[in-house]
Amino acid sequence: MRHIPRSMVSRRTRAAVSATLSVCLLAGAVSYAAAEPDPEKQKSKVDKQLSDANDDLHDTSNELVSAYEKLKKTRSKLPAARTKAKEAKEAKEEAQGEYDDAVAAYDVARANERKAEKELRSTSAKITKARRTVGGFAGQVYQQQGTGTMSVAVGNEDPSDFVDKMIMAESAGSSQGTALQDLSTNRANLVSTGDRLKALRSTTKKAKESKESTLSAAKTASTSADRAESDLEGLEEDQTSQAATLRKEKKKDEAKVAGLKKESDKLTEVLEERARKARIREAEIRKAREAQERREAEARERAEAARKKQASESSDDSSSGSTGGSSAPADPNPAPPQSSGVLAAPSGAPVSSEFGLRFHPIHKTHRLHSGRDYAGACGSPVYAAADGRVIAAHVAGGYGNQLVVDHGVKRGVSLATTYNHLESYAVRSGSVKKGQVIAYVGTTGTSTGCHLHFETRENGTPTDPRGWL
Repeated sequence: MRHIPRSMVSRRTRAAVSATLSVCLLAGAVSYAAAEPDPEKQKSKVDKQLSDANDDLHDTSNELVSAYEKLKKTRSKLPAARTKAKEAKEAKEEAQGEYDDAVAAYDVARANERKAEKELRSTSAKITKARRTVGGFAGQVYQQQGTGTMSVAVGNEDPSDFVDKMIMAESAGSSQGTALQDLSTNRANLVSTGDRLKALRSTTKKAKESKESTLSAAKTASTSADRAESDLEGLEEDQTSQAATLRKEKKKDEAKVAGLKKESDKLTEVLEERARKARIREAEIRKAREAQERREAEARERAEAARKKQASESSDDSSSGSTGGSSAPADPNPAPPQSSGVLAAPSGAPVSSEFGLRFHPIHKTHRLHSGRDYAGACGSPVYAAADGRVIAAHVAGGYGNQLVVDHGVKRGVSLATTYNHLESYAVRSGSVKKGQVIAYVGTTGTSTGCHLHFETRENGTPTDPRGWL
């Protein structure tokens, strides 16, 4: 039930205020002090959260799609990288084999080199020996004063000496020829072996260096290919993990969206039901207002008829000249209905005004006084008229500070009591017991002084409290 601004009181009748209050009573309104959360605000909050959750889900879905694309590209590169790494490994193994062969060849060349060096030393010894042989022969011939075989033979007179010298000369010539031939052969062997050794050294060195270079390049290529393959596999692992994380995040977002959607739908149902009940309440308000207006119109007609009758009787008494005394004026307040004793008096103060049509002291018009006034001093206690539950404790326009207690169904009607113009509250919500202090007399709202305005309402409509006291 909404508050009625004080400024509106001057433009609305108390009947309209009563009709508004009847809505509260008919609907079983909850105390403002302990009001339930507003479903509209809740739905607005939930819808905002749902929108944010949908945005998060959209972002997560896009990130997941992007992660899958990256993972797909990475995986597409892996076969080529693995093939390249395999080929590089095979090339490295082949280069290693060739290098091993080159090392073996180099070892053979080194062995041949050592053998050649040995042959060189042997040949050099032979050359040295040949040189000595030729040199010794040349010295012998020179000592014998000869220049050749003929000169040795001719220089001898004795035939036998001649023969001996010829034999010796021929033998010396033969030895000289053999020595010279050995010397020439050894020299040729020496040159040949040296050239061969030089060529062998050059060939084996180049072969080894070439294979060593090839092996180094193959190792570098293999290492690079292995690193590329490893990097791609690491990237694949990271991207797979990232995709798995995003999948989990997406499931969480989907669950959150589903939960918020369910909550939003539930609140929508609550609001739709609330709107349906509001339409029913509006219809009840119109009916209550129309009934109240009819009752007030009927009361005004009765009051006007009574006034005219009273004036007519006064005129008749004056004209008749009767000395038997004037008749008593008609009582403007009808006799109270028979009390049921359901309610107790809400105050110990005397009653200053009863329920019924009266001349309003502030508005200066005849209008229905919809309750019973107790002329209590400000601050004096106000008691609960019966057991019940506080359903409103608020400012209600001309009523000022108002407390409303719902007593449930009594005598077949929904009975509630209101306590108005209060100075302060002793309770604002919850259950109360009959005779419990619930508030204190005041003069708030449209009031000319300290008093308690007490009302009883049957199904939201004000009735004479005396029928319940």
